[in-house]
Amino acid sequence: MKAFVINLDSRSDRLKLFREQEFPFEVKRVPGIVALRGEDGCTASHLSILKKQKEFPFVIFEDDCKLLHPWCMVEEAMKQLPRQWDALYLGANVKKHLTKYSENLYVLKNAFALHAVIYNSKSIVDYVVREHKTHLGHNLDVFYRLNVQRKYKCFITHPMMATQCSDVSDIGGIQTNNEEVLMQNYIKNTR
Repeated sequence: MKAFVINLDSRSDRLKLFREQEFPFEVKRVPGIVALRGEDGCTASHLSILKKQKEFPFVIFEDDCKLLHPWCMVEEAMKQLPRQWDALYLGANVKKHLTKYSENLYVLKNAFALHAVIYNSKSIVDYVVREHKTHLGHNLDVFYRLNVQRKYKCFITHPMMATQCSDVSDIGGIQTNNEEVLMQNYIKNTR
């Protein structure tokens, strides 16, 4: 599987921590795009990868992604996906109760965060690249929550396979508590 990690040149500390994790494939570093608004740089960074991909599946990580389980558990969840699927989230900030699909998958319809997503269709990628512009002012993960997850076959692993490290956000410039928030919201909405 092709894999990419978005990493700002100024955040070698995050890349070092990310690289300490084990993957059964090479993860190529993609320099994060700097913009006046951090969320615009994040969006541009994701889109720069999406626009170039022709082979599926592939995965995009953000450099604050923290795996919670060995990759073999992701592979087990992937075996349970339907024949036609568009995106598999390894973690997310889930905002509404999820519908169970299989032992290791839930259908994802209402969640934020793009720190670890596996893409499996040209259709979803083309839609994001083409339509995100119509939702300027929204972060990319808001666009996914309001549009992509409702239109495409998106799933999330069970248990959650990846979270975001708590750190100073490059987007908001404030200390975050992402690990705890993502896990609490996930547990609350998968009961």
